[in-house]
Amino acid sequence: MPQQQQQQQFADYDLLAVFGDESKAEGAATKLHKEGFSDEEVLRLPSDYASGAQFRLHGPSSERGAYFLQTARSGPNPARIITYAIVFGIILGVILFVAHFAVTSIAEPLGAIIGAAVGVIVGAVVGFVQRGPTRGAIGQDMSRIEAAQQEATRGALTVVAVRLTDADNAVRKSRARGILLTNGGKIDRNVGRDTP
Repeated sequence: MPQQQQQQQFADYDLLAVFGDESKAEGAATKLHKEGFSDEEVLRLPSDYASGAQFRLHGPSSERGAYFLQTARSGPNPARIITYAIVFGIILGVILFVAHFAVTSIAEPLGAIIGAAVGVIVGAVVGFVQRGPTRGAIGQDMSRIEAAQQEATRGALTVVAVRLTDADNAVRKSRARGILLTNGGKIDRNVGRDTP
């Protein structure tokens, strides 16, 4: 749907609320009818209608949730570096000491010392490269969950639009907004008729 056409359609309504499922939207529409809003004023629309909606956030800031999704890897562990250096030094020192018996050209103490030194260096590098576990990501990644919910509700009647016969009546508009919010709707802030 082109952006201009979508904005023109949004201008036809005083309020537009998007719900998580059809039962909540049905409940809000029923509550509006009980409060005296007519069938011409309350319309149920498919979820695709509000694909470009922008919502007002009620309650705490949504940016706080991003803090709990942060991840960080801990740096190199000094104890791990020392352990790897010692283990690799011992292993390579013993290997070169044993190799002395197979290859007589390797000097006995010098080969073992060189092997131990190379093992310490290799072990320190391997220990330095090893990182600790990833910390963080306490909460769930809500972007994937919201995308799955949108896919599941595609085409469902989860949008309730309100077009008041008397657009200047602020009390009725406020009552309708309250009913929509109380029943779990998110109000699209792009929607609203320009009164002449």
